Amino acid sequence: MSQQTELKLTFEPLNMRTKHPFGISYGTSSDVSNVLVKVQYDTFEGLGEAAPAAYHSESVPTVIAVLKSWSESGSLGNDPFAVEATMRRLDKTLAGNGAAKAGVEMALQDLRGKILGMPVNKILGLSGLLPPMTDFTIGIADLDMIEKKTEEAVKAGFHILKVKQGTSYDKEIIRRVRKAAPSLPLRVDANGGWTPKQAIAMSHFLAENGVEFIEQPLHKFASLEDWRLVRNGAAIPIFADESCMRAPDAARLAGVVDGVVVKLAKTGGLSEALKLIHTARALDMRVMFGMMVESSIGVTAATHLSALADYLDLDGAMLLADDPYDGAIYKDGYMVLSDRPGLGVIPRAN
Repeated sequence: MSQQTELKLTFEPLNMRTKHPFGISYGTSSDVSNVLVKVQYDTFEGLGEAAPAAYHSESVPTVIAVLKSWSESGSLGNDPFAVEATMRRLDKTLAGNGAAKAGVEMALQDLRGKILGMPVNKILGLSGLLPPMTDFTIGIADLDMIEKKTEEAVKAGFHILKVKQGTSYDKEIIRRVRKAAPSLPLRVDANGGWTPKQAIAMSHFLAENGVEFIEQPLHKFASLEDWRLVRNGAAIPIFADESCMRAPDAARLAGVVDGVVVKLAKTGGLSEALKLIHTARALDMRVMFGMMVESSIGVTAATHLSALADYLDLDGAMLLADDPYDGAIYKDGYMVLSDRPGLGVIPRAN
């Protein structure tokens, strides 16, 4: 291998569309605007994906601005194996920007694996562990479309469904889902759409309809007192998503929620995701690993850590009409990795 002086960071927009309009409490869209990240060293190239969300104060322009800054300053250094040191350096240069950092670390982990000829999960010592099944998300829509999407999910063989909430007709959504899927395990994600009083009341209705737990019933900046009130009054477990970005947040929320949701776009990459998982475990909290709507690059990166979670929500690429990459595949409820080195992601053949 020749001695390249530094890692080369490049990036470009990654625009995709969903099969159906995808709705959550923040809004509905068919357009997915992410950023493709590449890190090159010698003849090797690592791939990553940044999936910004406005409710986390990121967008494609902010991601591109941050990546441009790091590219021009040579912030990635010259050692493709110094992933942890590089991510700490990026944390110091710019606070926040989790999606941008996640895209960079995915690419670095992919690059390192390709140089070594090994999959990322094996490098991290996580091979041989069985991950839980992943769910499939039913986004907010009109009731007939919700029933139709649920029927499609059942026909496609999904074993667990996650239902988005945060509307004026949440109970009817659950009834329609149950009409099409009377016996499948359900989870609910309100994306911060409820007040504490609504969350407690809904938890009892959801328990009667076989829902396992609720993600983010309260606003991202809800007080610990409100979280504690909901947890103490709820009939089913409560998980924090938007309110739990990185490892210190798990410590802050300990005792007021039952579990946390880990996403690479929130933590800023795999390294911090591991810290968040281990922090939650040390505090006797359950762990769900989720994602934004992403291509198979982002899905596959998350899948390499998925065996450390209790629950998975890694359906992002399955929601797309035009996933441009091949990576982890869905098989009878599970996300299955290939034996390819790095993340194991390759461009999809046209």
